[in-house]
Amino acid sequence: FFQREKAPVVPHFSHPEKKHTHISERERFRERDQKKEKKRELFLRASSDTRAKMSENSSSSSLRDSAGNPNWNAILKWSVDEGLRQEAELKAKGGGEMKEKAQTRRTISEEDRAWFLKAIESGVVDEVKRIKEITEKIIGKDPRGERIETEEEEEERVLALEELRDRLESVDNAKDLGKIGGLEPLLEGIQSEKWDGIRAMSAECVAVSVQNHPEAQKNAMACDALNVLLLALQSEKHLNKKSNAKVIYALSCLVRGNAEVMSMFVESDGIESLAKCGLTSSVVKTRVKAAALLRHASVTSEDAMKRTIDAKVIEVVATKLSVNVESGSSSSSLTDLAQERESYARLLLDIAERVDFTTNEDAVNQFRSDGFTQTLRESRKVIDDGANGGITDEKEFILAVDRLRNMLE
Repeated sequence: FFQREKAPVVPHFSHPEKKHTHISERERFRERDQKKEKKRELFLRASSDTRAKMSENSSSSSLRDSAGNPNWNAILKWSVDEGLRQEAELKAKGGGEMKEKAQTRRTISEEDRAWFLKAIESGVVDEVKRIKEITEKIIGKDPRGERIETEEEEEERVLALEELRDRLESVDNAKDLGKIGGLEPLLEGIQSEKWDGIRAMSAECVAVSVQNHPEAQKNAMACDALNVLLLALQSEKHLNKKSNAKVIYALSCLVRGNAEVMSMFVESDGIESLAKCGLTSSVVKTRVKAAALLRHASVTSEDAMKRTIDAKVIEVVATKLSVNVESGSSSSSLTDLAQERESYARLLLDIAERVDFTTNEDAVNQFRSDGFTQTLRESRKVIDDGANGGITDEKEFILAVDRLRNMLE
C-alpha cells in the first residue's frame, strides 16, 4: 500500500490509500462474479441448434487423452449433450426426416466403435471371468498351498480368497461357481495341511456360496463336498485350530434347508463327528458352532435324535456348561462365553423337549445323572448371584435353565 520511495509515515489504520484499495478490490471481485453469472446464463440459454452444432464439430478424438485412454468426463458430456439435442429436435419438429438425420449422426466408424467398446469393457468387471481367474490362476495351480514357503505368500492367497468370498455373496455368482469348476479348488484348499488361513478362507468361500442356495448345494454335493468337510472336521491336526469353526460353518450352510443333504449328513456320522471333534475343541467359537448345528440336526428325525443320545451329547454339553459357569476362560471374551452358555442351554432344552423318553432310556439316565443336575444347580446359582459379567441379562440362557429344572423336577 505504500510507495517504495519516500513513503510518508502514516499510521497503518489511517493511510488514505488503503481504504480506496480495499474498495477497488471488492469491486473487481464483484465484477468478476457478475461476469461469471452472465456467462452461466448465456450458456443455459443456448439454443438446441447451437448445442447440435457444437456436437457436430466435436470429434471422437476429444474423447481420448494423449495416451489413447478413455476420457470419461468428455464421454459423459458428449452423451448428455447429444441426448438433450436429439430430444429437443424431436419435440420441436418430429417427423421421419429428423429421425433419419439423428440416425445418420449416430453412425460411427468401425475403429471408433471398437475403441468405444474397449473403453466400456475397461470400466466394467466381468464377474464370472474374475471368479474364474481367481480359481484358476491363483488357487488352481496349488490349491492346498503346498508350494507356499512364507507367511507373506499365504497372506496373498488369503486376500485373493477374501475377494472371491465377497463376489460369491451374489446369488448368480454362487451358481456360476460350480459351472466354471470353481468348487474343486476350494475343496482342495480346505484340505490344506500346512496353512490354516487358506483352509479357513476356502471353507468360508464354500459356506457363502451354498448358503440358502439349493442349486449351489446340488453343485457342491456333486463335488463330494459333504465328505470333504467331514474329513476336514475329523482331522486331528486341526482339532484345535480356528479353521475348524469355518469348516462347521460350511457344513451348516450345506445341510440346513436341504432335507436330503441333512439325511446324508446324519447317515455319514455327522452328529458323532460334531460331538467328538466340535464340542471338544479348545476354541470357543468352534464349540458354539458345533452346538448350534447339533441343535438343528438332532431334531430332524428319530434316527438323528438316537444318534445324539448315543453320542453322549447331553453329558458332554453338561460338562462344558459346568466349566463355563464355574470359571469361564481367560482367553475368551465375555461375549463368546455368553454365546457358549446360551448355545449349550438351548441345545439341552431342545433335546429334552423333543426326545421320546420311552424309546431312549439312555436319555433319561443322562438327564438324571448327578453331573447334569449339579450343572443346573451351578447355573441357577450363578444367575441368582448375578456373577460372571452380568449373566442376569442373558434371558435365553436363564429361560432354558429354568425350563430344564422344571422338567427334571
